[in-house]
Amino acid sequence: MKMENSPSLYGLIGYPVTHSLSPAMHNAAFKKLKLNAVYMLFEKSKEEFSGALTQLKLMKVAGFNVTVPYKEMVIPYVDELDSLAKQIGAVNTVVNTRGRYIGYNTDAAGFIASLKNDLKFSPRAKNVFIIGSGGAARAIGFALAKEKASTIVFYDVAAAKAKQLSRAIQNAFPACRASAAESANSDALSVSDLLVNASVCGMKKNDPLPINTALLPKSMAVYDIIYNPSPTKLIKKIRAQGMRGCNGLGMLLYQGTAAFELWTKRKAPLATMRNALVRASHQ
Repeated sequence: MKMENSPSLYGLIGYPVTHSLSPAMHNAAFKKLKLNAVYMLFEKSKEEFSGALTQLKLMKVAGFNVTVPYKEMVIPYVDELDSLAKQIGAVNTVVNTRGRYIGYNTDAAGFIASLKNDLKFSPRAKNVFIIGSGGAARAIGFALAKEKASTIVFYDVAAAKAKQLSRAIQNAFPACRASAAESANSDALSVSDLLVNASVCGMKKNDPLPINTALLPKSMAVYDIIYNPSPTKLIKKIRAQGMRGCNGLGMLLYQGTAAFELWTKRKAPLATMRNALVRASHQ
């Protein structure tokens, strides 16, 4: 229960989340705008997830972000879905609106903003290969189709999930040819303009590369949504091969500014949030 004059509570629920830079970004923004608010981490296992959401509602939290592996699992727990979140089938931002918890997706806009600003890549009429088919991959796939990408190919060890996602995008955007690859060595790689790692492969120190980089054409751009470690193993490898790429720090920033504005109804202090992320990423 929220006490009078106590700060508005925001946070991030997921597993794991101890690596997250979101608290640094959002708490810097609250301080900049002199808002009585705090952003915390809620690291919860799958067994704890349902109870944790009930507890967040009892605490009357003002809003929260959702990350791996709960962006799809959270949907039954919100009171309402924004139209974009409903179309994508994934939620990364929840807003307490007069006691009703509304689910939004700011990952889609965050990815496109970073893709254009950080990688200087326009997806229009381009061929894209995406590793992963979870909540982040869903947002990225729908966003790229909306931006008029020509083809989108998904690869995931969970092949049925990749096929289901490609069908959903094909149905929503008939002009975009969406499909699922049978293997990570798919011929689609050789004709792709952009590779997106939207999986968790690369978050842990001993993770293998998510893909054999020898198969990638030199002209391909690479976006790894993982931002910690920085640079990721994938980005290090492709840069050593003379290719261009970036990690997901920009996506974190832009999805974060969109979430901040949904929560506070205030213009996000972009420079403050960017500087906080850069400082935190170097610690």
